[in-house]
Amino acid sequence: MGRLDNRVAIVTGGSHGERAALGAVFAKALAAEGANVVVADIRDCSSVVGEIEAAGGRALGLRVDVRNQDSVNAMVAAAVGRFGQIDILVNNAAIGSNIPPVSVTDIGMDAWDDIYAVNVRGPFLCVKAAVPHMRLRNYGKIINIGSSMMYSGAPNRLHYVSAKGAVLAMSRALSRELGPHGICVNTLAYGLVTSRINEQALDDDIEYRNHAFKPRAMPVHLRAEDLVGGLVFLASAESDHMTGQCLMVDPGSIHN
Repeated sequence: MGRLDNRVAIVTGGSHGERAALGAVFAKALAAEGANVVVADIRDCSSVVGEIEAAGGRALGLRVDVRNQDSVNAMVAAAVGRFGQIDILVNNAAIGSNIPPVSVTDIGMDAWDDIYAVNVRGPFLCVKAAVPHMRLRNYGKIINIGSSMMYSGAPNRLHYVSAKGAVLAMSRALSRELGPHGICVNTLAYGLVTSRINEQALDDDIEYRNHAFKPRAMPVHLRAEDLVGGLVFLASAESDHMTGQCLMVDPGSIHN
């Protein structure tokens, strides 16, 4: 038996991306533990769905724009229509920290609004649509994806860092509001993840590698698969009495 048998999960940002492809890894991990998974992304998710089904799981792929309330509502309706309920929501869709560095005085309003539309409004709309179905069963797990930068800060990425900080605050506020309904809300955060894009640079660029690895107690790569244990824990009954918390997966970096 899997730890998530008979559960239904939605994972946003779940397609195979050019970088760490966290959402695809998350969706497949939840399915491997027995969950029926809705893989949602603004891009095509069919390859992830195919991998889940080939491994014996059940999945539904949907094109969803988390910035748009009608699109999010349609996603939730499709999930309930296919699987009958929603137990787990993983708010993974985001504009990532790989955005070009830009000084606070040079951040344009369009760039600021784009980050907040995806990284903050997106999780809000998904929670707003999913919570009524969780309340019906007096149970739910909402997992918002954060970043170590919420604590450490980062120069020239104010829009990204502050948006992730908003996600952390959102988790804490929601935990207070939704706790009486049996719904746990937590943040899963992580440090720099080694991806197909940056792995070569980490191997070849000594300065970049030192910048990434020297603050770590363990000078090792952190990969998308290393986050799976924390994700499944937060999605499973093992964390039923844990809410409003941030679980940081990181090889020992110092975060103020």
